[in-house]
Amino acid sequence: MPASSKIKRVVLCIVCLLSQEATPRPVEHTLLPTTSTTVTGSGTGMPDHLIWKGGQAVMPMPTEGAWPPPAYVPAYASYRDWDAWYVGNTDRLRDVYNGRGLTSNSLPPSQRVRASQYAGGLVGTLSRWLWGAPPPQGQRDGRLHCPLPADLARTASNLIFSEPPKLTADDVEVQTRLDQLVDDGLNATLLHAAEANSVFGDVYLRPVIDRDIYPDRAFPDVVHADGALPTIRWGHLIEVTFWSTILQEGQTVLRLLEHHDVVGDPGTTRVGRITYALYEGSPTHLGRAVPYTEHPATAYLADLVDAEGSQPTGLDRLDVVRIPNAGPQRLWRTAAGLKHLGQSDFDGNEQWFDSVDEGWTLWMQELRLARARILVPDYMLQSKGPGQGAVFDAERAVFTALNALPDDKGGGSPITMTDFPIRHVEHKATIDALVEVALRHAGLSSQTLGEEGEVAVTATEVQARERQSFTTRGNRITGAWRPGIAKYLELHLAVERAAFRRGPEPILPNVEFGDSVSEAPETVARTLQLLHAAEAISVETKVRTLHPDWDDTQVKQEVDRIKGDQPAPIEVGGALGALAGNDPDEPTGEEAPPGEE
Repeated sequence: MPASSKIKRVVLCIVCLLSQEATPRPVEHTLLPTTSTTVTGSGTGMPDHLIWKGGQAVMPMPTEGAWPPPAYVPAYASYRDWDAWYVGNTDRLRDVYNGRGLTSNSLPPSQRVRASQYAGGLVGTLSRWLWGAPPPQGQRDGRLHCPLPADLARTASNLIFSEPPKLTADDVEVQTRLDQLVDDGLNATLLHAAEANSVFGDVYLRPVIDRDIYPDRAFPDVVHADGALPTIRWGHLIEVTFWSTILQEGQTVLRLLEHHDVVGDPGTTRVGRITYALYEGSPTHLGRAVPYTEHPATAYLADLVDAEGSQPTGLDRLDVVRIPNAGPQRLWRTAAGLKHLGQSDFDGNEQWFDSVDEGWTLWMQELRLARARILVPDYMLQSKGPGQGAVFDAERAVFTALNALPDDKGGGSPITMTDFPIRHVEHKATIDALVEVALRHAGLSSQTLGEEGEVAVTATEVQARERQSFTTRGNRITGAWRPGIAKYLELHLAVERAAFRRGPEPILPNVEFGDSVSEAPETVARTLQLLHAAEAISVETKVRTLHPDWDDTQVKQEVDRIKGDQPAPIEVGGALGALAGNDPDEPTGEEAPPGEE
């Protein structure tokens, strides 16, 4: 491609999106992986999706092959497991853990199949995980799922964003736009992103422009790790492909791929761009490229992209920000393409989730088996007729009176009540211990989930009990969320300025996280009173301590009101001296210092 053509495309940038008439279209976009296949023409009537790298035209998306791409298979196998635990659907758990094939590869624990699992009898049953065992024949499946994984992810998210971060900037226009983003729901978006980050290990933030929603500004969008194929180099995101399933009918799957990258050699003009492609394939294969007009949800792309199927972003950098959950990566630490991915809170916890479900299942099974029963002799059973025997309904609670003779010893009624004790204390202690291990593995304290500490305590005591949780919170804020949010907000402003040709100059804002546990008002008031008595605090500091969410104007107004309510000081020095019999004009008798006479 000539350099002049590339420069023209830079000038066009993303404004082409805004020039289109508003038409219904999906807000979520998706991306695609890059290969080094040289394009010579597809012959399918579709754009060749060329990207120039190093002077060669390469194709950023595969046209055939397995899905997901082989390099991402280990990650997506784990994503499938973690998604099943997060959703908590028992049918999905059975589908994920049942019927795993034998493999020699190093896979997550849920995929490590042993030969004994295929054996019958006691050995075959006990060697399986709870959700890997076949359901009992002719009986209801009594296995229960405890929503601990979903609770863990929500708790990890609330620990970071229970109090929204404070966004500030020195520039007035930037501050106004930040406040508008908060009003548009930025905090809720970050809260939901943190929950997905806990599950999958990574989330991606990107600004999206859709005039049907906001005609004059962009809004943030979140893409989960199981909808992305990233290229990460030295821990930094270089390019990423987002994908989504547009339609699935039987074995036919329509996928939209959206590839975000930056083209241009270092030292030259670099152009950020998004390349789209629609593929028709199967659940396990990507398939062939088809026109965007094959589905109404993607028809708008035909008028949006250029001849190469791409849309410039108007930036000289990537328009996506990746936020990892934790690190270092344990599961794929030796895999070149996966070792920089974030660490999921579910990684290594699958066996503990399964054990918690087994504990609840056994507890409920004992509850069913220990229900009250009535034992009767065989002559008291109801006959079903000649040759059909007699029955005893264990689920039956009411029986009709029976005409029966007393026993041989002249005792009472032959009907005996049987009621077995339930070991609820042992079961609860076992489940609590399993939950504690799972939370500790994710970097959380059991008290954070509400296991203990129901009585009111001070914030200092809460932080002492939940030290591990607050340590994890601090590491994730300083290591990922604070710099990630600041970088995204600066990117958001840059996209709006490039797309709408107006707006403030993009700058990195300040992102401040407050304490996730607030002191009780009584405790704060007592502390301020002690500091005031010691004359160690000013009025302004007291107001800021009591109202940490107030801005400078509100604080100043409150300080002025407090000082205005205070009575004017009265000078009583002379009056007290007169009461003591002192004459203010009488010499004190003290000699003047030398040289002053």
